[in-house]
Order: sequence, then structure tokens, then C-alpha cells
Amino acid sequence: MRRRAPAGTKPGGTDPFVPPPLSAITTSGKIGPLQYRLRRYKVAARTTNKNMLAARRLNSAAKAWSAAIGVGFRRSTPPQPTSASYTMRMRNRVAWQKVGTVSGCSYSQSTAGATIAAVNLQPDAKMLKVRWTGGGDDSYPYLWLRDNCQCTKCFHRSSLSRSVMLKDLSLSLNCADVKVSDGGEQVKMQWTNGHLGTYDAQWLHERAFREPRHKPRSQECRLQKKYWGHELQDNVPRASFTELLQSDSALLAFLEDLEILGVVLVSDVPAEVDQLLLLTNHIGHMKITHYGTTFDVVDRHDPNNLAYTGGSLDLHSDMPYLQNKPGIQLLHCIKQFSGEGGDSQLADGFAAALKLSTINPKYYETLSQTMVDFVDVGIEGGKKFHASWRAPVIELDGEGTIKNINWNQMTRDSHFGVPLQAAELWYEANLVFRDIIHDENSLITRKLQPGDLLVFDNLRILHGRTRYNAMQGERVLQGCYWEWDTVSSLRRVLRGEMAT
Repeated sequence: MRRRAPAGTKPGGTDPFVPPPLSAITTSGKIGPLQYRLRRYKVAARTTNKNMLAARRLNSAAKAWSAAIGVGFRRSTPPQPTSASYTMRMRNRVAWQKVGTVSGCSYSQSTAGATIAAVNLQPDAKMLKVRWTGGGDDSYPYLWLRDNCQCTKCFHRSSLSRSVMLKDLSLSLNCADVKVSDGGEQVKMQWTNGHLGTYDAQWLHERAFREPRHKPRSQECRLQKKYWGHELQDNVPRASFTELLQSDSALLAFLEDLEILGVVLVSDVPAEVDQLLLLTNHIGHMKITHYGTTFDVVDRHDPNNLAYTGGSLDLHSDMPYLQNKPGIQLLHCIKQFSGEGGDSQLADGFAAALKLSTINPKYYETLSQTMVDFVDVGIEGGKKFHASWRAPVIELDGEGTIKNINWNQMTRDSHFGVPLQAAELWYEANLVFRDIIHDENSLITRKLQPGDLLVFDNLRILHGRTRYNAMQGERVLQGCYWEWDTVSSLRRVLRGEMAT
């Protein structure tokens, strides 16, 4: 959907109404960075003579930042959440939490008996064989051991980065001596080039090359998704805006629900513009697109997109015409149409794709292998854009797991670069997938009320809107995007901190 760029944005410049980071807030009573920037923003608003929307944003931002001063946002001693819903969510947390964690990520391999009983060099195979006190043994390639040496010369502790150079590796590498120290807790290897490498037993055990292989690191750092249909209608995870800003426990529950189910409804958000900035500054940062940082979904007199009318919007994911489309979307209801219509609709695209794979594997294969063109051409805020990208409707990762649903009837290009028969098969598959996501057993519907904030996974969840009569009332939503990299990182940090 097309959206307006934030007021005050100049081509190639910065937005004078983007708020300062929370680190700029001071509660000392003196003029700090926040107050200084607020004064600068007011001067900018007067001198640049921006439109009324910009003035509204400035006023709302000032209120939000003033509230931030009162809250304080201290992470060191967060107050505990008070809602019963949070307590229930924590009781029902999925089983992965019962597994051990390594730097905030779960791992499935047992570390029991991770003490070394004996080691043996295998120079012909260029392997180190380790026998564990708890039973069993594992072998490690010399090159891997040298590449991952944990001594202070080869591994930078504060940045957790490998500092050994590729020039230090050679296929002729060999080991001169090896010994076990610290009662089996460590191995020391003397390489033929004179370097002394050190490896902790626990570290080696977790990285063993044994069969069956443990899950890839990226999977260990992800939560297991739960797919859903209409049964989620009255069970959408909830969160409190105030608690998210004050409690790390509530924030963690919110992030976990978002990753597992793909959607969370946040309540009690002030029905004013730019509240998204306050929450975003607590999470990380927004994803900026050619529509700016935030966007306003309102009816326009001369709309350049269906989103800016009162018409119905087909279920879709946003921005499939971008090489890296936004991972998470936020829609904050500021004013809702009082009559019939304007309801938000959601469907789990991953669940629908898996259902298609069981109903008709050929159709699933077609939608996961046929490249589709998406395009968005226009002008917003005086700046022209032409975004274009090709991707399948059902996008898989290298292991064949669904990672993205690219579904947008409004921006799918009329150019379709496939053979005639392939086009016919694709349409057959596409319409079956359409029937699945629009089935009453797949859909959930909710009419957002002022103060509601809908947060959902834009790679997975398809969203739409029912028709409303824009001539009889106003409907105002403000939205923005986050990146999964930022959100998942914070979730792992919070989980790791609470685990330790």
C-alpha cells in the first residue's frame, strides 16, 4: 500500500520531527539533550511553516517524550507486570524454555558428562579424538580447531569475535602435542608452528560433530512457531502498552508471543499520533522505506492507493516489491469509523501454505518455485519511486522451511515471465491458496478501537480490511515497520539475562 512520507522530510535530509533516543532523556531538572532538541524542533516547526499534521505530530511527540521522562525506562530494576494475562502466558510458555540456553539461545544436546577423560591425536586423519568421562567420544578436525582457537590471541573476548587470520590456516597444519588440564575441563594443543591453542571441554562438547547432528545455530536461536486459524479469534495474545514500557518481563512475553504466533494486540495506547515512536525507541528502531518512517492510513480525496479509500482491502502482505520487505508491521488505531465496516482481518499465511502442501503438493510446489513480479511506482511527498522485486508466493529457505509469504493482489505486476502452461497452473494453485486463507476457519476479524495497537509478522500474517463508507465518518490509523533482526535480538538478550 502507498503511504505518505512523514511531514517535514526533505529529499536527502533528515526529519526534524523524529524523536531523540531515550538515552537523551534526563530527569535531573537541568536542560538536557531532550529539552534542547524539543526547543530546536519547535523552532524548526515555526520557521519551516509545515502543515497541520506536522504540528500535531510535534505536539504529540512532546507529550510522549514528557511521559518518557516520568516513566524513566530503567532496565536495571523493572517493575513486575500486574496483568493476569501475563501470568497465564508465562505459565503456558512453550517447552523450549525448559531447555538450556547458550547466550540466550536454546540447544538440544545434553552437556552432561562434558569432562574429558582422555585425548588422542590422529595425525594421518588430522583429527583430535576426545573421550568423555560420561561415555562416548568425538573427533574434531585440526583445521577447525585452529580456526576456532579460544586463546586470547585468537579470540577477542569483549567483542566475541574470532581474531585469528585466514593467513594463519594451512592444509599442512599439524599438532605436535596435546594434554588435558584442569581435571578434564580443558585441552591444550601445541601446534607445529609453535602456537598453543586452548579449548574448554564444555565448549567442545556443545560443538561436537556427532550424529545425529544438532540443529543449525539459527534454528536454535529461533522459537518454535504455533500455527492457527479461526480458533485464535478470542485468544489473540494481549499486552499492555504501559507494561511494555516499564517491565522487561512483560516485554519478553510480548516478543515471544509475536515470534511464536505472529500477532499481538497491545491495548491502552494513547489515541494520539506518534505513540509508535515511544514504543519503537524502547525496542530498537524503525525500518525506513520509500514511504518514510511512519505512515498514516486515512481516506484521501485523490488517493493513489486502495488503502486511502473506504473500499475493502484483500488479504495481503506489505511491500513484496522490496528485496528485503519489512518483517513486522504495527498499526495503531487513533480513530475508528463508527458505522459498519473498517474491520481488520488476519490469516496465518504459513498455516495456509502447510495446508496447501497436504491438499495438493503439486500446487504447493508451483507456488514455491514460480517467480512472480511485484512492482510499486508512484510519487509520495514530492519524491518519485519505482520499487520492483521477483519472488515466489511461498518463499522457502535453504532447508525447505517456509520463511516468507509474498501475497499482494494490488501490487502484483501484470508482466508474468513464465510459459503459457506454467501460467495456467500457477493461477490454479493461486486460487486454491486464496480459498484456504479466506475460509472462515482460517480468518480472524477484529474492529480496532482507539488505543488498540496491532503488531504482526509481515512475513507470515496476511492482513486486510472490510469496506466502510468514508463519506459518513473518519478512520485514522498510524503505522510503521520493524525488522525481525532487531526484535529477535532483543528477545534473546532479555531471555539470556533472565536465565542467568
